[in-house]
Amino acid sequence: MPNDFERIRQETEDKQKATLWEDGLRNGKSVDEFLWKGDSNAKPIQRAGLIIFAITFWFLGVLITAISWSKGSDDEGPWGVFFGSLIGLAFVALSIRLFFNAFCRKKQHTDEPDCGE
Repeated sequence: MPNDFERIRQETEDKQKATLWEDGLRNGKSVDEFLWKGDSNAKPIQRAGLIIFAITFWFLGVLITAISWSKGSDDEGPWGVFFGSLIGLAFVALSIRLFFNAFCRKKQHTDEPDCGE
């Protein structure tokens, strides 16, 4: 009986690890590294989530660029088109970076990751 209680207590503590500030920072750092550098050992669900995240940024960039091109000449002139396209291209570039990080794998003959670094 005490062994079961100890096991349940340990499982509860493990589930609540990210409630402390240091644990949240550590977990956030690992997520940031995965987003910007990629991870050759990432699980398929993490890769799928990163692809969805990249598609979201791509869609947002294309939408901003399209809106700036369609309404830019009427309202703000050429500067609206320029800045809207610049912001849209920044979102598209971010999405491309995230998309390639989702497919980061280990090289065939070495242990170095092939993440485009």
